[in-house]
Amino acid sequence: MVIALVLGLVSGLVTQWVPALTSLLILAGVVVGFFNITPAETKDYVLFVTAVVIVISLGGNTLGQVQYVGDYLSRILTSILAFILPSVIIVAIKAIINLARN
Repeated sequence: MVIALVLGLVSGLVTQWVPALTSLLILAGVVVGFFNITPAETKDYVLFVTAVVIVISLGGNTLGQVQYVGDYLSRILTSILAFILPSVIIVAIKAIINLARN
């Protein structure tokens, strides 16, 4: 998560790096989804991350309107989404496969 914050700030300063940084965040999210979330954590993780995604999606545009720092806040939130979304998709797919097996 800290990486997403830092990369969000960097992408605000160096715009030509945005595609590469976003790809890096997506890759990190996939790794987290596959290796860091245990089956015992799945239910809580999907619930909490879904709430975070909804809040960031709805609040990102509003924070983007803040004078002087709005663009940076919007990019930070977009970076957080780029990190979180792949992980929750992987965890949800793993949970669906587990449910189908049982």
